[in-house]
Amino acid sequence: IEVNDKAVEEARENAALNGIENCAFVSASAEAIFKSNNPVRVKTNKNDLKQVGSYEINDIETSEVLVGDFPRDTTVVVVDPPRKGCSEEFLEQLDEYKPQRVVYMSCDPATQARDAKFLVSYGYEVVSIQPFDLFPQTRHIECLAVFELNKNK
Repeated sequence: IEVNDKAVEEARENAALNGIENCAFVSASAEAIFKSNNPVRVKTNKNDLKQVGSYEINDIETSEVLVGDFPRDTTVVVVDPPRKGCSEEFLEQLDEYKPQRVVYMSCDPATQARDAKFLVSYGYEVVSIQPFDLFPQTRHIECLAVFELNKNK
């Protein structure tokens, strides 16, 4: 889910160039992704997901599935928000949906830390965090954090 139409177009082109077929790119705001009534196309095994509709292409079953119906215990949500971080609305939906893992890439460690407090309060724990200095001799860094749902909480 990306608000920038050009970025979505480039992501689709990159996926096609690299033969990646198990993902979809949508131009939209992420704030309502888990409650959306617009299905996404995914390749599935029969009965894996609650299907909105399904069809076969070259003997590969493709289903239209609502994001909120993805299996929570095996779903990974990858987040790469703008510098201001995730909105409270998005974080609340993420808490409601409760995916097994959240991978959070950030260009502002301060907003990532703020959002991490929310994720930890929702029952996630930080399993790894790695800063990347992509802009040497500046104050800017990227930071990748991985959170996993602690089922004991």
